[in-house]
Amino acid sequence: MAKQQNFIKTMQNMYQVCCDFIRKHSFNQVLPNWLKKIIQKACAVFFSVLVFLFFYYFLGSQIAEDIDVQTQYLLPKKTTTKMETAHVMNFLLKREVDHKMWTPNLPALFPAYVLDNMPNFQIGIVDAVRDVCSVLRRLEGITATQYDTLQQAGTLLNYSPNVWLLSKKDTFNIAPSSNTQYRKAAQELKKFNELADFTPQARHLPQFMTQMSRKLTQIVQKSEDYQQEHNTDILDFKSDDIFYHNCGYAFAMGQISRALGADYKNEILRHNAYTDWTYLVSSLQKAAEFQPVVVRNGKPKDLLTPNHLMIQNFYLMRALAAIGRIRTALATGAVDAN
Repeated sequence: MAKQQNFIKTMQNMYQVCCDFIRKHSFNQVLPNWLKKIIQKACAVFFSVLVFLFFYYFLGSQIAEDIDVQTQYLLPKKTTTKMETAHVMNFLLKREVDHKMWTPNLPALFPAYVLDNMPNFQIGIVDAVRDVCSVLRRLEGITATQYDTLQQAGTLLNYSPNVWLLSKKDTFNIAPSSNTQYRKAAQELKKFNELADFTPQARHLPQFMTQMSRKLTQIVQKSEDYQQEHNTDILDFKSDDIFYHNCGYAFAMGQISRALGADYKNEILRHNAYTDWTYLVSSLQKAAEFQPVVVRNGKPKDLLTPNHLMIQNFYLMRALAAIGRIRTALATGAVDAN
């Protein structure tokens, strides 16, 4: 929202300057007629440019915006020898950089430059994929070649999301775009999955749960801190950034959890954690699907002003509760009596 607000303010300032100039000079009898005509034509051109910018940026950005929480990775009907978790990570990256427009790095030349929500949503997806990639790299049993591919993927996923053509550190240096780097990361994840057959091991699953719990706890705490510090702000341009980043993270982690459920199905059933696992996936999906028209960060006790960050946190806390129960089941070795 901050980009839209700055753009509107700039246009308003330009409009005011033009009006002041016309009021002071265009009808001044001292000016010759030829100069008055030039000024009037210049103002007409200026207002035409303003109208063009309005349609180009605001209508163009609405066409470009595509926050999609419905298109999901389709799990295979039959169990394969490949890791579905790596497949879904590849799918999520390619979905954002190939099937859509990668918006966080777009310069002012593009109408999507004024977008805030979709860029944060896409960054949240990449953050989730990077977090899970770090767990894959630490799993016991992967080969040295697989480790190298995951190491490369992790490096690429750590690349800044807002690089288009020029380096952010030195504007005179040409740099690879963010979407190019993430596309390469997707290829490395695909390569990892093609190097060897996947063998699920019981000791792997707790590592994924630990990482997921740690990151979701951080996200919930950051959102909670922001709620408490800024719910009295009259103008709040950051709450929607936090909300949609968390939305993207929840969506990606929900998809990854579905894939993990397929990869470790036997372990989940053996420890009688199936119900909690479905609860985890559904909670993350609901956190992603909840998208109000305007994100508000109202006071918790205010009945007239909603607090959408708090509602989103409710679903994320449900996911954390499910993860806690799953971790307990895995740690205690509880198994289905049947």
